[in-house]
Amino acid sequence: MIDKLKDFDVGHIFHYDLVNTNHKIGEIMKVLLLALISFSVMATTVGLSTHPFAVENRVITTEFDNYTSSGTGMGLTARYYQRVNRLLNYDVGFSINEGDRANRLMVGADYEIFPDYGRQPRLSVKGLFETMEFDTERINSFGAAPTLSKGFSFWGKEAFPFIALPYRVSLNEDQNTYDTSLAFATGITGQLDLGGNNKVVGNIEANWNLQNSYSAIVMGVSVPLN
Repeated sequence: MIDKLKDFDVGHIFHYDLVNTNHKIGEIMKVLLLALISFSVMATTVGLSTHPFAVENRVITTEFDNYTSSGTGMGLTARYYQRVNRLLNYDVGFSINEGDRANRLMVGADYEIFPDYGRQPRLSVKGLFETMEFDTERINSFGAAPTLSKGFSFWGKEAFPFIALPYRVSLNEDQNTYDTSLAFATGITGQLDLGGNNKVVGNIEANWNLQNSYSAIVMGVSVPLN
């Protein structure tokens, strides 16, 4: 009986259960990501700005849009992202939508103030500009999003959750009026395990309306060009 217990490889079984559990969690995450495509989503505010891509890395991002408030409609957004140096990155995007939002052009630039180091989170500010045709009227918006982010390891995979407070001033060219908005954004970025291709990065972002903004969930998939 003692000899049989000696032959019983507890470590092997524990390793198998851990790997099997991680596999199941990964499958659940993939299902949730796919489900988010049909959920209420809008274009990201923070997006990939907090993800630590290599310097001079160029990335293409695709986002799925489905507006459920302040003008309904569905569409698709494409963004180009590039890290200029250790402190600065920028993104440019264009969106085509049905409904009240015919098209949008977005430009953003994120500047790092404090790095992600030890227990210290990364602090940055992202400048925002957007021009949009909304219900036949041209609206130009600009603002800033103070952002905190921190890298963590989840089941052996590194991911980067973040929180931000996007503030915007929107100018209506046709009516010569302006409006301000404030939101709370939170999300996470990380590499996706898609058949061994570790270059694909996914991001999920939720936005809550604090003042004259919108509430939504965002999903994007990004592929580096170099």
